[in-house]
Amino acid sequence: MKVVEVLHMNGGNRDISYANNSLVQRKVILMTKTIAEQAISDLYCSLFPKTLCIADLGCSSGANTFLVVSELVKIVEKERKIHNLQSPEILFHFNDLPGNDFNTIFQSLGKFQQDLRKQIGEEFGPCFFSGVPGSFYTRLFPSKSLHFVHSSYSLMWLSQGLIEEEKVDSFNIPQYTPSPAEVKYIVEKEDSFTINRLEVTRVHWNVSNEGINGGYNVSRCMRAVAEPLLVSQFDQKLMDLVFQKYEEIISDRMSKEKTEFINVIVSLTKKR
Repeated sequence: MKVVEVLHMNGGNRDISYANNSLVQRKVILMTKTIAEQAISDLYCSLFPKTLCIADLGCSSGANTFLVVSELVKIVEKERKIHNLQSPEILFHFNDLPGNDFNTIFQSLGKFQQDLRKQIGEEFGPCFFSGVPGSFYTRLFPSKSLHFVHSSYSLMWLSQGLIEEEKVDSFNIPQYTPSPAEVKYIVEKEDSFTINRLEVTRVHWNVSNEGINGGYNVSRCMRAVAEPLLVSQFDQKLMDLVFQKYEEIISDRMSKEKTEFINVIVSLTKKR
């Protein structure tokens, strides 16, 4: 099984879609807002490019995709007005694995641009959008073709019993969660980037304010992310049972200890 061929978030707007179960990811994006704003502001003011090329790696689909875009556009517009410049052309590359629901992204573009113009006026842009399917562990773009790259949130993919041991043993996903010190070390060792900011943030597992059981929220979030990958190895009919069991385990853990997602946030500038 090649992960790149089967991994994608649940698409569309169904009850179990990623778009409807990604509050944690949205929370993290909002927590990194000031860092992203400073990075794009510094970049724009150092170059004042007539065309600005931005890539979002691992964009998925849904409101979070456009949240990143809108915040970056707002900062560029703010800076260009301060410096009395014309709005640059902005090219956004949406990247995710080939199974990603790119259709939902492009079907929503018209309304997104209308809403953005209501917020900041008609003068920005023009903006252009492209979908770039593929793993960002491989080469996706021509050399020196991007000004700004955004990527938010890596999630652990979990499988849980209730199936034949043989299938479990043959299902392996390499997963490693680095510490801030390890992230700093590898960036400095590779020596292509300067670290502007490196911080750690914490998000409680239950980010919903609806008073719903926390284990239920976490289970739905993980199902929206992991289900397509699990179905490729195991039967679809097992999914309800798997995530019901997962909800029970998570609920028990949340009742006994403070549970948080630990996130390493890093802002980099490419060395010249």
